Amino acid sequence: LNREENGMENLEILEASAEDLLLDEGVGIETLAPLADPSDVSEAFAEEGNGAERVRLEKAKALSSAKANQSNRQARIRGVVAIDTNTKERIEIESKAVVLTTGTFLRGVLMIGHDRYSGGRHLRDSEEVEPPSVGLALTLERFGFPLGRLKTGTPARLDGRTIDWDSCNIQPSERPALPFSHVRQSRGEEPPLAAVGRLIDCYQTSTNEATHKMVMDYAHLLPQYDGMDGKGNGPRYCPSIYKKVERFAERSSHNSFLEPEGLNTDIVYPNGMSGPYPEEIQLKIFRSMKGLGNVEIVRPGYDVEYDFVNPQVLTHTLETKKIAGLYLAGQICGTTGYEEAGAQGIIAGANAGRAAGAASRDESPPVPFVLGRDEAYIGVLIDDLVTKGTSEPYRMFTSRAEYRISLRADNADLRLTRKGAEHGLVTDPERLAALDMRETM
Repeated sequence: LNREENGMENLEILEASAEDLLLDEGVGIETLAPLADPSDVSEAFAEEGNGAERVRLEKAKALSSAKANQSNRQARIRGVVAIDTNTKERIEIESKAVVLTTGTFLRGVLMIGHDRYSGGRHLRDSEEVEPPSVGLALTLERFGFPLGRLKTGTPARLDGRTIDWDSCNIQPSERPALPFSHVRQSRGEEPPLAAVGRLIDCYQTSTNEATHKMVMDYAHLLPQYDGMDGKGNGPRYCPSIYKKVERFAERSSHNSFLEPEGLNTDIVYPNGMSGPYPEEIQLKIFRSMKGLGNVEIVRPGYDVEYDFVNPQVLTHTLETKKIAGLYLAGQICGTTGYEEAGAQGIIAGANAGRAAGAASRDESPPVPFVLGRDEAYIGVLIDDLVTKGTSEPYRMFTSRAEYRISLRADNADLRLTRKGAEHGLVTDPERLAALDMRETM
């Protein structure tokens, strides 16, 4: 999509497979956005009149010395090599900053039963597979990035027309629906689709003893993984149905929530039922559950095992210490979950964009956009990753935050909007006006 089609100024979208990085190699290369000493950061903010003392205290723990990281840098990013999805042509896209969000594609392997095949994921509503990113993994390996293997899974998709909805427990949408936007909240508005009554109900079903017997009887047909001696290193907090039955053998049932995937589709997502058994076994397991006696599978569930980078090789801006201008975000950093990935995307994208923009305009490097542990769960997430690393898929919990009493959804705008404006990330006059009003209350 070009700029006119996507409606976003300065944004062009290309559907392509990222194959490798374009690099200028050397020793001791400087970044475009150095993590300056805290005193330098506070002086920069003081010049802009944004509260030098507050910034100095916020950054004192989070920011590293630019010189310490510079000695480790072996290259500077120059762009990416990609294969156009439509034309299959090799293209080079030059850029002063690149954010890698490889998800499950980094040397990804898909698995159903004992079948293994290369891929990052199945295309939506298709049997086709999107190819993995192998060249990227090899380049990261060549530069000494510490790589490991993680896995995740997705459940089968069900045909909603074959579900006995009356036998399941309805889980209606919340009314009035609370919008994420504090601007809409201040106006007393619902989200647009909720306001016009276009809501979807989910339904609850559950496994039973017959389900659990099949889950365990057919366990020998589950995949063999590369990690954890063949067991696979998956998310601890959203386990497969096999893991739930194995760990909680005393339980006679586990809930599953049947979630329609959209307004204009019959496809249903059975939350809590991932398990990469052969397709015919998946069907038997589902048909043992209440309301699913005649269900049909649209697409079988599968697991994917992929490379990740130990995030201790990143700074708090999510820039790599080895390659200047290269930022990582999402599952490549060892996390699991949409919100965790989105949070990293905000920080990596903001810092990469600001650094590249300043360099293109021949301006001084921008002040890094870093959130502290006392400011946001994003700050806790990133600080945990870059200081402690992770040996399993990382998920954010309130219990990880020392300041969880003050980090609440109802004050997110008070905590973060002003900071976003200071870094040029929030420019909407209505949002800033709403913040002014909230701050005076």
